[in-house]
Amino acid sequence: MSVGSVRDFDFHPDEDDVRVFTVDAAGVLRLDRDVFVSHARYDAAILWHYAFADHWFKVNLTTDLDGAVVETGGSEAADGFAVNCDLATPMWQQDMAVYAVDLFLDVLIRSDGRTYRVCDVDELAQAIAGGQISANEAAHAAHDLADLVTMTERGTLLPWLYEVHPYGPADPPAATAVERVGLEHIPQLQPGRRATWQKQ
Repeated sequence: MSVGSVRDFDFHPDEDDVRVFTVDAAGVLRLDRDVFVSHARYDAAILWHYAFADHWFKVNLTTDLDGAVVETGGSEAADGFAVNCDLATPMWQQDMAVYAVDLFLDVLIRSDGRTYRVCDVDELAQAIAGGQISANEAAHAAHDLADLVTMTERGTLLPWLYEVHPYGPADPPAATAVERVGLEHIPQLQPGRRATWQKQ
């Protein structure tokens, strides 16, 4: 089923604005109540984005134009990664928009699909103490962090992503510039008001 362009609202609680990524229709691979998958070209690399309604994380996978998993990021070779798993609130979809809140923790994975490091643990603790992240959200982030680590150590994360939607040779549209929208305009992402703030 073809869809139009999608607006992806990504709120980082240590920022005043919400990041908005507009995905061209040609870059939308899957959009339903369960999963949002898109891809976009950044020069000679493709970023494959996976967001889920029933998991507390999002995944960004980098390949070359031929579909091989490649490492980017980091000023040193040892800092490179091919997969960035962002712990985040589950995707909430409404019409042609998806919404989520970044929960600071990241799992950065090398191209072998198994070697990883966990980042920004201190930032999450500070966000909890500062009232930017709720206790409920922090508990879910910790739970799904454990799941991500287990999948990575077993080497099952990349095959699982491929089952959700295959990645491979592609020629997606170029990534668009990121917009910024004031949090006051997006009540569904605000602390204390978003659905994930309290245990349901």
